[in-house]
This record gives sequence, C-alpha cells and structure tokens, in this order.
Amino acid sequence: MHRLVLGITLVFLAQACTTTAPGVAELGIKERREIRKSPNDDRNYRYLRLANDLRVVLISDLGADKAAASLTAFRGNYADPDEYPGLAHFLEHMLFIGTEKYPDPEGYLKFVQSHGGSSNAYTSTEHTNYFFDIQPAFFREGLDRFAQFFISPSFDPAYVDREKNAVDSEYRLRIKEDNWRGMMASKMAVNPAHPYGKFNIGTLDSLDENVHGALLEFFATGYSANQMGVVVLNNESLDDLESWVVPIFQDIENRELPSFTVSEPLYADGQLPAVLTHQSLRQEYSLVLSFPMPLLDTHYRKKPGGYISNLIGHEGEGSLHRALVTKGWITALSSGSQRIDNRTSSMQVRISLTPEGRNHIPEVADLFFDYVELLKRSRIERWRFAEQATVADLGFRFQDQAPSLSTVSAMSPDLLWFPPEDLLTNYRLMEEFDPELISSYLDRIVPDNTLMEIIGPDVETTEVEKFFQVGYNLERVPLRLAPTPSTDLHLPEANAFLPEDLSVGADDGAGPTIAFRDGNTEIWLDVDNEFGVPRSTINLSLRSEQGLISLDDHVMALLYRELVVDDLNTLSYPALLAGVSYSLAVPPKGFRITTSGYSDKQPVLLGAVLGAFTGLQIKTDRFEVLKSDLIRTLRNTRAELPFRQTRSAMLDIFLSSRWSPERQAEFLQTVTLGDLNAWRSEKLRALDVLAMLHGNVASEDVAGLHSVLKKHLQLGDVTVATPSVMEVDRAYLHEVEIDHNDASMWLHIQDADESFKSRARSALMTQLLNSAYFSSLRTEQQLGYGVWVLSAPMRYRGGVTFGIQSPVAAPDVLEQKTIEFVDAQMLAIEALQDAAFEEHKAGLISSLTETDKNLSQRSLRYWSDLDQGVTTFDSSRQIADEVATISKADMVTYLREIRASLDDRRLLVFNRGKFDGAPGNGAPL
Repeated sequence: MHRLVLGITLVFLAQACTTTAPGVAELGIKERREIRKSPNDDRNYRYLRLANDLRVVLISDLGADKAAASLTAFRGNYADPDEYPGLAHFLEHMLFIGTEKYPDPEGYLKFVQSHGGSSNAYTSTEHTNYFFDIQPAFFREGLDRFAQFFISPSFDPAYVDREKNAVDSEYRLRIKEDNWRGMMASKMAVNPAHPYGKFNIGTLDSLDENVHGALLEFFATGYSANQMGVVVLNNESLDDLESWVVPIFQDIENRELPSFTVSEPLYADGQLPAVLTHQSLRQEYSLVLSFPMPLLDTHYRKKPGGYISNLIGHEGEGSLHRALVTKGWITALSSGSQRIDNRTSSMQVRISLTPEGRNHIPEVADLFFDYVELLKRSRIERWRFAEQATVADLGFRFQDQAPSLSTVSAMSPDLLWFPPEDLLTNYRLMEEFDPELISSYLDRIVPDNTLMEIIGPDVETTEVEKFFQVGYNLERVPLRLAPTPSTDLHLPEANAFLPEDLSVGADDGAGPTIAFRDGNTEIWLDVDNEFGVPRSTINLSLRSEQGLISLDDHVMALLYRELVVDDLNTLSYPALLAGVSYSLAVPPKGFRITTSGYSDKQPVLLGAVLGAFTGLQIKTDRFEVLKSDLIRTLRNTRAELPFRQTRSAMLDIFLSSRWSPERQAEFLQTVTLGDLNAWRSEKLRALDVLAMLHGNVASEDVAGLHSVLKKHLQLGDVTVATPSVMEVDRAYLHEVEIDHNDASMWLHIQDADESFKSRARSALMTQLLNSAYFSSLRTEQQLGYGVWVLSAPMRYRGGVTFGIQSPVAAPDVLEQKTIEFVDAQMLAIEALQDAAFEEHKAGLISSLTETDKNLSQRSLRYWSDLDQGVTTFDSSRQIADEVATISKADMVTYLREIRASLDDRRLLVFNRGKFDGAPGNGAPL
C-alpha cells in the first residue's frame, strides 16, 4: 500500500508591526495580528482591527505597479426586505453616485479610469464586495474617494430612477442566461422561509417609487464598520500604509450591528428527497445532485468536503466519470461544495448527459450512489488525505503571485469568517486528518437527502417561475434509481505525477534565445527562475501545410482535438491534480500543444500527449458521441447573450480563419470517421515546429525536446499559413438574428495598418472615450447596462469598437447616439486640459508596461510575441513608447478621422431585438 507522510506546510509569518510609525499611536488601533504566508510570497501583510471595529489587511508589495483596494460589507441579498427584492444590489449601484466630499456622480469612475485603473462591485448572498485598482501614485486620493462611499454617500434622489433603470437593464440582460435561469428554478425547491429563495437582482417593479426611503434604512441598519472588511495593497511599507490608510477608514460609523445569520434550514422537514425538473434554452441535458450538510467552512483546516469531492470528481481509471463515459451516458462530471449560509453548505455533483444518457438518468444516479457506497466501505486512509494535502501544500509553497485587484477582492470577503492568521491559507491547505469527520459528511450523501435536478430544453414541466419564466416541475418523492452493475469502479491508485524533484536552478538572466534551429524546427529557450518556483512551460506550434484556416480544416481540427483530449483524460487528470497540465488548441497556423506546471514530470506528460496526438486509434462510439456533443455546443451559441453573439459575428467577418457556429455545425454533420482519418493522415504528413521552453529548464532540455519531437512527429517543410483580415474600405452592415428582446450593436472603425503606432493611437483613443461613452449612453441616457469602447486587435489589426446591448432602443438609435457622442467628444478632447491628457497617457502606459506577476503570465506574453514574430519580446513596451509620442492634437485629428469613418468606412454588426428600427447605411455582408 502506498503511503505518504503528511505534507508539512512551510509558511512564514508576515511581520507584525514591531515599530510604531509617527502618529500611529493616536489612530486608535485595537488589534494587530500576524498572517501566515507562503515562503515564495515576497509581499508583507498586516491585520488590524480599528477603533471602529473595522477589519483591515494591509499588503505591502514594493514591486507593485498597480495599487488596489476592496471593501466587503457583510450584507447581501439575503438581507433584502421582503417588500424590496434586489435592494442590496440597488444599494451597490447607488453608492457609486457621489458622496458629500466628492459630489460629482461620475467623478470617482472618471478619476480611476483616467489613472489607468478599473472599478467594479458585486452583490452576493451574504456580502457585497466593492473594489478598484489604480496607478500607485494616485492611490491615496482614489482610496479616499472610495472610502467616502461608506462614510458619507449622497444617495441623491435625483439618481434613483436612473439606477433603478440600470438594475432593471441588468436583470433583462441576464433573463435568457441558463446559469441564472437554473439558479432561479432551484429556488423553487428550498424552504420558502430561507432567504436563498428570494429574487435577488431587482427590477423596476420590485424597486417601487418608495425605494429611496428603504435604501436609506437598509444602509443605516446594515452597513456598519464592525460588519465590514477592507484589504489594501500598494507599493509602500506597512508602516507607511498604516499611517494614512487608517485615518481614511476610521470615520466609517460603527453601528455595532450583529452579524447577519440565518436560522431557518435550507430544506424543511419532509422537503427532501425531491426531483426538480426545469427547462434550459441551450440544447444541453444535465443532472445535478445536491446534498445539504453542516457548514464546511467550520472545518477549513480538515477539509472533509475537499477530500470527498476530489474522489467523486476523479476522472482516472476506476472512477465514476470513467464508468459513465464508457457507457456513453455522460460527457462531463464535476463535484464541489458551496457555502449557503452561516450554518449550511451544499455539496453538488454536476453531470452533463449525452442524448443517450438522458434516457438512463435512474441508472446514472444509481451508479453515483454505488460509488459513494464504495467510498463509505473503503477505509478513509491517511495516505489519500496526505496525497491531497501534499498537492495543496506544494501549490501554496510555490504559489504564483496574483494581480493586485484579484488579491484584494478575493481576500476581503473572508475577513468576517476566518481568523486573521489563516486568511492566506484557509482555502489552500489541508492540515488535519480526521477520518471520523469525513465519514460524518459522507453519511449525508444518501438518496433521502438529495435534491435531484433534471435539466433540458424539452423536459416536461407544469409550473413557470415568475422572474425568468423558467418552466419547472417539483416533486417531493423518493429518487427513482435503476440498479446498474459495474465491476469497473475502484478508488484511484497513488498519483504517479506527484513531483519528486523540486529543485530550482539558477536564472541565466538572458531572456529568450534561439537554442536550436534546422529546416523545420526552431526551439527557443529561456532559463527563467526569477519567481523561485520549480515550474516551466513548453509551447509547441505544429504548423501544417495551409494551416487550419479553411472551414474544412478548422472543423476537422476541432473534432480531432476533442477526440485526443477524451483519449488522454484518464492519464491527464491525475497529472492535473499533481500540478502539471496540458492544453491542445487549434489556432490558424496549426495545432498548438502547451504543457505547464512542475518541471519534474512535464516531459512524461508531453510524451504521452504527443503519442496520443499522432497515434490515436479513433473508436467509432467515441467519434459519434463527441461529434454529436460538438455539434450541440456549436449550435448552443444561439443562446448566448446578444452582445456576445454580435461580437462573435463581427470577428467571423473580419478573420478568414473564423466561421460562424452554424456553418461549422452544418459541415460537421456530414463528417464521417473515414473522412477524419483521411484528413488526419494528410494534415500530419509534414509538420513544421516552433517551440519555446521557459522557466525552470536547462539547456540540455532542448536536445531532449528535439528528440521527443522527432520520435512522435513527421517533421518536414511546410509553408506557414496566416489568416487575412478584411479591409474596411466602405460602410458595411451585418444583421444577426437573435431570439432576445434586447438589441445590440458593435460598430468598428479599423486602424490604417498593423503598426504599433496605429495600435497605440487606437488604444489611447479608447482610454479617452471609454468612461465618457459609459457615462453618456448608460448612466445619462439609460440606453443599456452593457456599454463598451474596445481597442482589441483583430489578429494584429487594431481599431476602435463601440458596443452596447439595450433593452430600450433599436440598433439604429444606438448608432445615432454613438455618432452624437463622437461629435460631442471632438469638442471635449479639444477642451481637455493638457495635464488631464497626460494623465490618460500615463494611465495607459502604466497598464501596457505592468511587470509580469508570475511565470505563467510571462510565458504567455513571450509566446504571444513569438507567435507574431516579435523576437524582442516587448510588443507592449513598443506600443507604450508610441503612446508617449502622441499629442493631444494628434488625438483630435484622429477623432475627426473616426467621425468621417462612421459615415463611409466602418463595420456595424447588430441585432434588432424586439425593435423594428435598423441601421440603413452600408453594404450588407
């Protein structure tokens, strides 16, 4: 029997404050605590509890090029009064609309965006999280503006109707999303006395004319310093941060509120077992099994839920996933848990069914419970827990540094629920083995404690949910199970991919250089151990003759990729658990294989992937199942939100390597197994390889990689194909038929060429226009919730793109309002103060030149540059240098060019929604 010694977690204690900065003693700090951190984390942390009982974490990152902050108020939509569903979400919107100290309702957002930052918020069940990032030099003022939301919000009645419209637009934006529809249907099954059953977005009807008074009361009775947590990150020392962060937040009022708790059970006696059937818009069939159980967060050091979910969701040999895939009944299975309230968690198993599997739901469910019984009968062994704990320990010990914004926004919701010392370890480490506790949670996974959800587009239903109009049927009955023998179920063996060599070599400091080149293979190498982790990335671009640009080649490649991934799954899943993974993509030049993670076992995985890629024996049954699943996935894009569908259609028009999902599905319908085998033989007959090894690698790894390539691939000379980009030489129109009431529009003005200078110009114009376009079309005119200005290049050809999804205006109106906006902005940019213009430039340059936070981020940047032929590996820096040379007069001239192009050189893609009006200027595509 394989055994592992429990991984000993190596953590450092973030330095507690041992000295007092001048004046700090008068700030009234009640408490300072230490925070455990990874030995690979060079940030410093400090936990404080202020005199007003506000919890604060300070993070000093001396290398940060973005500062960030997050404040979580521990009141969410569970706290909504019954007469005002969505009030917590409405309050989230209203807090952004001016404060006593900074009364301009658009001032905060303009300040943040003009200094290279971003801002957002979300309302959850038990909390509301507000966050932003910005250039460090402007952080102090930005933080003061941010803190005033919670100190002296204006709650100006003049903006109530406007923000009610914004909330209602957000609701209508989501109304045909299956994730939201499924959540609303699931509310029908729970105890109606539990707040989970509430509608939580808000509408014009649920937020009536008296909502302003309710808003003030909700803030006064729910938002309090002792029910908030703040996380702040900047490139200053902890003492310096403390000296000015604490005074900013100490003025938040402490109303001494109790924590919000839920006393009602999620399901009342007799409500389980139950079968909830509900309709989806997508052509997908799913089975979800949910099990309420005592709160798992209480046992975060022991993680009984993690141990159980890891085994239920395993995809290796002997797993439930493998048994059900082999029978042809499912395409995916996952297991996990979520917090429901202060007393309750829910463990869920989500299963994607094949068309055949939808006819065998009782058998699928029976096999699931058979596997759970296997877990219960088997001894809960220390070595299995230790294996999971070791993987978690390695992930923590060698964790990648997350960007500033995601760091603070992820931590602040935890400040109420976990001890300060464990804020960085709570979700990561498995530290205490408790088999009795694991068994007690396994005992909750029984048929009589199950909510079974059966989801599909054509299921029979008898009721309709009120807000999202979801057809559903609820039966409080025992589950129907059909005994299904399976001799293949067994628990996983020891994971052979756990790394053994964790040594980290010396960093050569050289950057990427060519290490090998012959007629058909080019290998770049960068021995880069700056981040101190035993990880690496290997990227392979396998370029074939004519690439994967035509409809035939693209679709065949998609299907072949699915088959290879399916065949590798039992091998790659244990590797993934052990921290080494691969991806197989089908970009226009040819197949791309990437492996990443711990360097030690990566060559083993790469060899297996290449062996399957070239030597796959395609089985008829898997061919039919995966072909059917891919056709269904392609056609399900018709259920995407309008702005996503029209955006995708615009890319399909521009790029010669993109094809509409419907055309792909139509072609795929005709493909036979013989067709695919013949195509594979021809496509892999000769391959040209561009490769890069990056990270904890050595020069001798180059020869090893070349040997593996020669072993598995037929290397030969090919002409590398590249897709073309459509030239916008006149006004073009394209309408997309979408089953949704909202209209949407994307209006693109193309750059003159692919040069960095042109891309810099369009990127800066986007920086100048984005906040103003949002304020004008969304905030002031209330035309829609989703409003954007983008400069994302089509391949390497940039431009400026205006986008909006609207529940209130036809696409011809949206076009006209955009033209009017551009007309107004020509005067606005001319009148812009030079200092303000330079701030916009500095903000964009700061974003373009942010330092790499971790090895994977740098690998991605290097590969992106190499793929486009930028062997100096500094494309973002070159664009930033071009931005630095642009004058305000240049931007005024450019905006005039954009205005002229809106008439005669632009592409407009739209859907009408419920409206009759449509743009009329342009040649149809």
